[in-house]
Formats: sequence, structure tokens, C-alpha cells
Amino acid sequence: MKRTREYFSIPNLMGYFRIALLPVFLLLYYRADSKTFYLAALLVLAVSFLTDFLDGKIARKFNMVTDFGKILDPVADKLTQGGIAVALTFQYPLTVRLLVFFLLKELYMAVMGLILMKKDRKITGALWYGKACTCILDAGILLLLFVPNLPLLVSNAVIYLLMAVMAVTWGMYLLFHIQMLTTGEADSGRTKGKRRGLLITGIIILAVISFVLCAILPYRRQPEVSSEYMESFQADSFYGEGISADRAVMIEDNGAALRERIRLISQAQERIILSTYEMRSDTSGMQIMAALRAAALRGVQVELLLDGFAFWTQVEGNPYFYALETTDNVEIIVYNRANVLTPWKGMSRMHEKYIIADDRVYLAGGRNTFDFFLGDQEGHKNYDRDVLVYNTGGADSSVHDLVLHFEETVAQKCCSLWRHGKLLENSASVKRAAAELDRLYVRMQAENPQQFEAIDYADVTFPVNHISLVSNPGGLYPKEPWTFWTLCQLIKHADTETIIHTPYIICNDYMYDMFTEICQKNENVMLMTNAPSTNGNYFGAVDYVLNKEKILDTGLKILEYSGNYSYHGKSILIGDRLSAVGSFNMDIKSAYQNTELMVVIDSREVNDQLEDIFLDYQREACPAAESGSEVEELFSGDVPGRTRMVRRVIMWLDPWIRFLM
Repeated sequence: MKRTREYFSIPNLMGYFRIALLPVFLLLYYRADSKTFYLAALLVLAVSFLTDFLDGKIARKFNMVTDFGKILDPVADKLTQGGIAVALTFQYPLTVRLLVFFLLKELYMAVMGLILMKKDRKITGALWYGKACTCILDAGILLLLFVPNLPLLVSNAVIYLLMAVMAVTWGMYLLFHIQMLTTGEADSGRTKGKRRGLLITGIIILAVISFVLCAILPYRRQPEVSSEYMESFQADSFYGEGISADRAVMIEDNGAALRERIRLISQAQERIILSTYEMRSDTSGMQIMAALRAAALRGVQVELLLDGFAFWTQVEGNPYFYALETTDNVEIIVYNRANVLTPWKGMSRMHEKYIIADDRVYLAGGRNTFDFFLGDQEGHKNYDRDVLVYNTGGADSSVHDLVLHFEETVAQKCCSLWRHGKLLENSASVKRAAAELDRLYVRMQAENPQQFEAIDYADVTFPVNHISLVSNPGGLYPKEPWTFWTLCQLIKHADTETIIHTPYIICNDYMYDMFTEICQKNENVMLMTNAPSTNGNYFGAVDYVLNKEKILDTGLKILEYSGNYSYHGKSILIGDRLSAVGSFNMDIKSAYQNTELMVVIDSREVNDQLEDIFLDYQREACPAAESGSEVEELFSGDVPGRTRMVRRVIMWLDPWIRFLM
């Protein structure tokens, strides 16, 4: 009878009631396609929190505290937390991992609680670190629950933080349970607690320092170009005698760049290859994903190559990418996936941007796959450039070289196929995302049918004598600067004016020497880059100001672009025949750390088109002065306070970390 009264005391009945509310909350939240359902779900959750607040007070005031209640209350807490985590999987698929980890931890806690009861050990209830873990979990889960549409990086960071807190708490409980089982009581000495805290703090500080050093020190070494590669270079091989199988045209407008990508994807019959540094689920990114999914559903093989760091910040945890990956005929390949356990690999990035359709046509250039670079949406933009290359059917087309380059890249050990498991595939958020992509594709066809119409690329492209692909060597860690060296050699061999456009210029001594050597041989070398005021890259803006005199001392004629938006084009006019377009920035990172791709085109017509484009931009540029007030302008009152603060930090760090830029 006493045991029955203990089980059915008022505080324990409130605990049962709290558990019973869980399926009601989950059903309402899952069906919350209107404000009414959403508010009803939150009301049920509020009632659950209220009973949790009251049951302990009632138990203590009316002397209803029981050993069973000490177990039931945290179990009800954990079930509530787990239920909310389940609800979050409807929106954030990554919370499935949080839920699995949570269930494993609580299963352990339940088993150990029963073992301690069986051995007649004193049940103390939740310890301070358990309560702290519960508070942090509640705060994080409620943040995800009540603030929908958090930036992906924020939601991922919250989820991983909660998992880390649970891991630390689990470890501390493990030590506690070992002590309880061996001695029958837990040590509560403050001295040992302080020592343990200092030890943990010291370990964390040492781990952070080690992580930073391991991440940056391998990249201090910047290798020279090998004699074998130099001997293999022949400037004449970049020129052709007659008309090749390729035809080409520049794609300058952001809106046209998105439309041509949609057209390529919608017209593909066999295979689509898309390589991009960064892809987001914004307006243009969603349209690309919808088109890729539609192509895969009609039987086209879709291969998407993404950089590992951008994958972590934009893809992992994003239900739209999960929906795309779960589609038949889709493979998502990740280059050098970010891993905190291997920080020495972290600076090696995949920076190439191109899309190939059926070995017939491709786009290559410097555009990432999101709204800054694609589409006619309002808001911030980056001006960039693609070259569209059309294969008329010959075996000598450069499209075959680009396909081979892609296959060699994904065959490297640092590339891995993204597999997330059936658990995430079947989550409600992923299914909803797939349905939304399908609806979006239908809407795109209705609202802009022109971008789905086939065109004769021969009518909109120019004849080409020859196309060459220039890239850095494969693999991780510092690379020989093949792309930079090759472009410099082509410029040196040109006896007429050369114009370089680059978003930013960050050089080491070797690169300064190369530019000096070029300018001594060819006095007509001009370089246009963003003025500090328009440069969207904080590092690029600050380093340019700090090292401007060194750049001018090379003999380069510098123009500073001051248009409405940041200029992101990476192209070179070499004489009156060669045009180079691609992903290579004139900086140390592109030269030594990243994979990069430049398409070098021998065509007078394409060269003329690119020259006209250059002249349009250069009308909004001014010659760089040898000295001026750029440093003061970086921190003027017109600059937002946050930007000024970041620039000051970078200015202090620049001499120490510029070898990474």
C-alpha cells in the first residue's frame, strides 16, 4: 500500500501527466501548417513546463518527496526534451543525431539509477552538472523551437554545442557512478573540485592552442615550381592554327548566368557535373537544386562536388540538400570535409566553379552558387564572369579535358561521398523540402519558360582556335603554384597590352618578383582590383592598403574599381588573342592552397568581347595613388562599427597570418 501511494502521489501524477502531453505536442507541432496549430502546440508545451515547475514545490511543501519521484521527475524532463528534439527533426534534420545521442545518454542514466537503487545506494537526484546540462539543453532546444529559420551555421552550432555539453555531463556522471559503486558515496571536497576544474581548463586551453598551430603551421611552407613542370610549359601550345570543335562566349550578367545554368540542367539527357565552392539554399540556390532534382528524376546522372568547409557551413543540416541527395541518380561529393580532429588539412580548399552538361556544353568561371552571384534578385551582388563553351562535336573539345579533370579530382583520397543514412532521409523536414523543390520547379517552368527552351549555341557563341585548362596540382597541403606561374609565363610571352582583373591582390615575395619580372619585359601590364571601399573581402581590403607600395613597385599599373558592388571577376586579357577566365584570385591562397581552374581561350572574337567588358568596368576605376589616406578611410565614420572593428583586428594580425590569405 505504501509503495502504491508513492507511485500515485500528486507530484508523481503530475509527472505522468507531463509525459502524456508529449504525443499531443508532437502531433500538433507536426501538423503545424497554420498559426493556430503552432500556437496550440506551444500552449501544450507551456502546460508541460508549468507542471514541471509545480511538482517539485508540491512534493517538498507537503512532504511527498519519494525515491521513485526522484527518478520520475528527471525521466519526465528527459522525455520532454527528447520529444522536443523529435519535433525539431521536422525542421532541422541534424537534430536526429542530437536525439540519438540524447537517448543513449538517458538510457545509461536510467540503467545506472536502477542499479544504484538495487544496491541500496543513496539516491541524490540530479547533480549540479546534470541540472546545468538540463538548463543548457532547454535553452538551446527552445531557441531552435521558438526561433524558426535560424541561419544554418547558427542552428548547426547550437546542435553541436548541445551534443558537446551532453558528452561532458555524461563523462562526469560516469565518474560519479564509478565512485558510488566502489565506495558507496561521492566525494564532495571543494579542493578536489577546484583542482579538477583547473585541470580541465588547462587541457582546454592547451587543446585550442594545439588546434590553431596544427591548422596554420603546415602552410608556412610555400613550394617553388618544379623544373619538370617548367620544362613542360610551351607557350605555343595555348594557341591553335585553325578552328577547333569549341565555340565560346562570355556570360557577364548575373541573371543570364542563372538562366543559362537552368537551361543546361533542363536540357541535359545523360549527365550533369556541378563543381562549386559554396552553394546556399537561397533563391538562386533553390532553383538550381530544384532543376537538378528534376533532372535526376527523369534519369540524368547528377554529380555535385562541394568544398568541405562550405559544405559544413551551408549544406550539413540543411533539409533541401538532404532532399537532393536522397533523390535517385544524385551523388554529392565533398572535397576535404571539415574535421576538427585533422586541423592540419583545414586550409586546403576546392575553389573551382563549373557545370558540364552531357559532354556538350559547359560554364566555367568564378561564380559561386547563391544569390550574390546568380539571378536578378535585389540586394547585395558580386559582379563576376563565366565563359560558356559549346562542343560542336569534335574529339578535340576542351569539354573532355574538363570531365577528365573532374574525375581526377573526385578520385583523390580527400574526396568522399556524402552519405547521411536512412534515418535522416525519412525525416519530415527532408520530405517537406523535397516536395517544396518539386513545387518550385513547376513554378519556375510556368513563370519563366524561356530558360527551359533549347537554343542553338552555335548562333550565340564565337569560333575558337584552341582552349586550354590550367589548374593547380591535386592533393592537400601547400601546392606548387602552377596556375600563377603559367599565367605569368603567358603574360611574359605577350608583346602587347595585358590586363588583369582580380578581386584582390595578396602576394608573397615570390609573386612580387614574378610581377616585377613581367613588367620589366612588358611595360603594358595593367591590373584592376577593388578599391578598399568596395572590397567585400576584409582581408583583401586591409592587406592591399598595407602593401600597396610593394605592389606599385613591381611596375604594375593599378586601377582601383569603385562601382556600386564588389567586383569578383577573375580574368586576364593577354594580347589580342588569349583570354583567361576562371576561379584564380591573385592571392597566396589561390596560388598555394586551393584547387583552382582557369580556362585559357585562343579566340580574337572572345578576346574582343572580354576587352569591351573590361572597358565598361574600368570606366568606374581610377589609377592607384602611390600614397594616400586609405588607412584612415578604412576606419572613417561612414564605415559601420562592426566593419571597423574587424578591420582593426585584421590589420594587427595581417603580418602574422597573410601567408594563409
